[in-house]
Amino acid sequence: MELFDSTARIAVLENQLNNLGSELKEFRHDSKEQHKQMMEKIEDIDKRLNTIEKWRWMIIGGAAVLGFLFSHFIKYN
Repeated sequence: MELFDSTARIAVLENQLNNLGSELKEFRHDSKEQHKQMMEKIEDIDKRLNTIEKWRWMIIGGAAVLGFLFSHFIKYN
């Protein structure tokens, strides 16, 4: 009787281990998919931030040029 109980317990534990392994594989797959989506969003945000930074420097440069020209016109007029 004990042999049957041990064999049944082992079979149940093996089944649980197989289920746990398949759940772990599914979790890894989901995790990889989430990582991929997050990296795509980060790259999109990085592109948008680079565009904003370029505009910021162009505006600062334009303001500096306008300030320089404006200061020279005021001196000579």
